Amino acid sequence: MNTKPTFERVGACLFRKVDGGKIYARVRDKGRLTWKSTETAKAADARKWLVKWRRDAWLIRNGIETQGVTLQRQRLTVAEILDEYTQAGCQTRKMQTKCADTVTRELRFAKPVRRYFADTPAAALTLGDCDRYRDWRLKGGFITERKLRDGKTRERKTQGGKRAVDLELGILSNALNLAERRGVIKCNPITKRGRYTNADEVRHCREVAPTPEGLQDVIGWLRGRKETAIADLVAFLAYSGLRIGEALPLTWQGVNLAEGLVNVKREKRGVNPWVAILPEMETLLRNMAERAKGDLLFPSPFDAKKPRDASAVRHRITSAIAALNKKAAEENKPKLGHVTPHGLRSYFVTQARQSGLTDAEIAMLIGDKTGPSIIATTYGDLRPDHLLAQARRIRLTVTAGDEMQAPVSSHQSSHTLPQTDRALHPVSECEQAA
Repeated sequence: MNTKPTFERVGACLFRKVDGGKIYARVRDKGRLTWKSTETAKAADARKWLVKWRRDAWLIRNGIETQGVTLQRQRLTVAEILDEYTQAGCQTRKMQTKCADTVTRELRFAKPVRRYFADTPAAALTLGDCDRYRDWRLKGGFITERKLRDGKTRERKTQGGKRAVDLELGILSNALNLAERRGVIKCNPITKRGRYTNADEVRHCREVAPTPEGLQDVIGWLRGRKETAIADLVAFLAYSGLRIGEALPLTWQGVNLAEGLVNVKREKRGVNPWVAILPEMETLLRNMAERAKGDLLFPSPFDAKKPRDASAVRHRITSAIAALNKKAAEENKPKLGHVTPHGLRSYFVTQARQSGLTDAEIAMLIGDKTGPSIIATTYGDLRPDHLLAQARRIRLTVTAGDEMQAPVSSHQSSHTLPQTDRALHPVSECEQAA
């Protein structure tokens, strides 16, 4: 039985359905003939709709946006752009998936951006809006809410620095790039934003690394206050060079004292999935094993099945530095610098460099895929006492005894012929004059 509707012709490419009053147009959609309802029974109005559809099809074929698409792009808000970017999984510009930790950080960075721009049309963004956002963040305009253990909520103003502003606007730019790629907006309006952070203002991790004496003071202060778990973690980070996010999930199953290795899962696409157990770390691990009550090396004090909170560790290190500096001020002793968990990673790198390891070897040991360049520019450091000891090895003059034992210099060896060769190669007049 034929179930197709029967139409009667009412004009060029216009047909009325026999069992209804609406008029349908016979048009091409994506190269295929189809029926399209005009939602009207008047032939004059139907002809206007047909003219409009044909004009839109001509605009699309010639690469010109229709008025409806343009209006839709102008009304699209920043919040909608961020929602689409989040639903896509915060993909890279090459449409590749990012790791879970990176996505979590980007979602956190997007909160103040969403709060400030909210319903602002994405197409109307300007570089001036970025400047005003920077001023708003530096003045503490973003207010966060934190739930306390008693169920109450506490509000706190957060003052993001220039580096935080660059990271947050970078997330917004990534979202706009994805929208441009999908044709949601015509172009990214803040693509030429640049950065507010000056390279000289960035504090590298080597600037928040302790000295060997300072490290022992921090560990001793924590152990003196019966904060043994935090002290163990501080020592472990300094002896392994791991990031705190790599160390906290470690379990005792990954510790292989027989082979002298700790199996780890690297962050940031890191390489070399193990850490060498040095003598200091072996002593530390054996002491920790005697006190262990679960599978995790550093369990949470509230739930032994979960790792310890990284922010709590940072707060305790800061408290230790503040207490030690207060005591140093009373005794007129030098104060300790600010120390962070990532600075403990730099501590390991510095000790390795001063022990004679090459930057390439150190990069592999800490699992950094960038290679030796990042050791020299970011992590690497040489302390003044080590530099002074190295400087004292320099010999600026040569005694009579040293001259007999010293090898021929490279300059002399490259410009002087052996005695046997002089017979075969006579000296020229210019060489004799010289």
